[in-house]
Amino acid sequence: MTTSHHDRRFGWVYPLFQLLGLALVPLHGQSLASVYTLTSVIVSLYVLLELVTIAYSLVSPSDLFFLSDATGTFADAIQFEIPLVVPLVSLLLSLAKRPLQQRIAKLMDQIDGQLEANASEPGLLERFNHALTGDILGIALVYNVVPAANELFIISRISANRVWYRNWLLKVWFFVLIRLGDTFFLVHVLYLRNRYRCLNYELQQTRSQPDAVLHRRLVLLKATQNLLKDLAGDVSDRFGWQLFGVITMLFICTTIDGYWMYASLYYAGNLYKTESFLCGISPVLMFFTLFNVCQRCVDEV
Repeated sequence: MTTSHHDRRFGWVYPLFQLLGLALVPLHGQSLASVYTLTSVIVSLYVLLELVTIAYSLVSPSDLFFLSDATGTFADAIQFEIPLVVPLVSLLLSLAKRPLQQRIAKLMDQIDGQLEANASEPGLLERFNHALTGDILGIALVYNVVPAANELFIISRISANRVWYRNWLLKVWFFVLIRLGDTFFLVHVLYLRNRYRCLNYELQQTRSQPDAVLHRRLVLLKATQNLLKDLAGDVSDRFGWQLFGVITMLFICTTIDGYWMYASLYYAGNLYKTESFLCGISPVLMFFTLFNVCQRCVDEV
């Protein structure tokens, strides 16, 4: 029977995704009743908040959008509503793809079990787990903290503009939810990159072995590589539509931010030129991080 490695490979970060309803596969030894109860409460609260916010934006659009011209109103509405819908889509996908998430967890257990059983050095998997934890922490900070700090800084500077201030104050929390959902995807990509790196290290260590040992080791490592390939396909299936929604949102938000940047330069009386440009930092940083992490994983294969 394969031993669960969830707690060792992801550490403290995995329960956070559980509570947000993104990871519905329990850890080894967890109390299912407690996990599901807490998850249900937290998910219900933020879904209710999203629905109330959407209703508020539809009932009182003048409180959140500039109604001076049709183009600006449409841009404001699109840029406000999409971040509210994307977390709901991510949640629905996590529910619909729960069997696939369970398969991903089992594949990870098989991969870790094989790497641990056939390690060329004692404690090799733990060493790579430690590196994985550091990578996850670094990406989580860059992808979540930096954009959030930028957005809170924008909010702190636009309090005099009540419409824009309310708009940002309501939607910023949903950007946080979106980035946490993306981080769950990035955790899987970082895991794949880490395990491919471990596999490549084992291949290098195998080169100096006698022919008989070399053949046996290559067969074992090939089996692990096949599991990693299957895992990559399942991760793509699990997060493909979620990423499509996020990338579409980033493209739309960046386009609209570009419109407001142009407007802030065109109208000499605009008092928020700096803030208009700061709005473009978060989506650009998010897109770059997603692309960079995925590309570095591909480079490791």
